[in-house]
Amino acid sequence: MDAFFSFLFNTREGVAILFVAGIVIFGIAAFVLEKRTHKLYVDRGPADSDDDGFWS
Repeated sequence: MDAFFSFLFNTREGVAILFVAGIVIFGIAAFVLEKRTHKLYVDRGPADSDDDGFWS
């Protein structure tokens, strides 16, 4: 294990592997959370012109 951690944290290749793995993990997490959010909040179509808010 000591050689493995030494490779990951003490070499350029190991740090690059950690960096790329972090980007991939965060990308997968963002994709999964986006899919869950899309299921939870369904698109309700275009908004009515009467409910545009402050400026209408």
